[in-house]
Amino acid sequence: MIRLVAIAIALIPALPAAAQTRDAVPAGRLEVDAGGGWLGGASLGSDDANLRAATATPAPFRLFSVDTRLQSAPTFHVKAGFSFNPRFGVEGGLTYGHPELRASVSNDAESAPPIAVAERIDQYSFDASVIIMIRELAIGQRTRPFVSGGAGYLRELHEGQTVVEQGRVFHLGGGVKHWLMARDRRFISGAGIRMDARLYLMSGGIAFDDGPRPHGAVSGSVFVSF
Repeated sequence: MIRLVAIAIALIPALPAAAQTRDAVPAGRLEVDAGGGWLGGASLGSDDANLRAATATPAPFRLFSVDTRLQSAPTFHVKAGFSFNPRFGVEGGLTYGHPELRASVSNDAESAPPIAVAERIDQYSFDASVIIMIRELAIGQRTRPFVSGGAGYLRELHEGQTVVEQGRVFHLGGGVKHWLMARDRRFISGAGIRMDARLYLMSGGIAFDDGPRPHGAVSGSVFVSF
């Protein structure tokens, strides 16, 4: 009995360290995040330029066809988040890109060869997301996967910022967070890196119709928690 008591007393100072080893992720509530990524391209639709005859029965005459596409491009983002508990949180942020809008003109009525016209646009999206950490699939002590989903506002400006188009954006995806530093009871409780993969559905903006357009996206960033 005396030997067991002696062992228990010897283990008391080590208990906090053992608890920290089992859960090395800090309990910070606030988090800021900054990084970059890549947004995939998507078709913006096609249409015909028609000349309508002044007759009782409309008989449109096609002058040419236009097919538009938004090319893939790098993106940059900043985010801020709040964790309600170790599993659930919310975040909001701004993502900026400068993709190329390419219009291909074909089927010319005078048999002119097809041509392509391009311009750079400024693309901004402001979104809010729900984050769910999957603690059961943690990789080691400081690496945890998550899933996320949300919606936001899309704003696109033509080259020269002469015309502004507005739309909506929805996204669903997931990723993984890895804490490089974790400590308790400090102003900065942790810091690490984060990887995301998302599917965006964008509607409105610069397009021939308001139907949803799928864009795949990947990103990487660094974060600091408080």
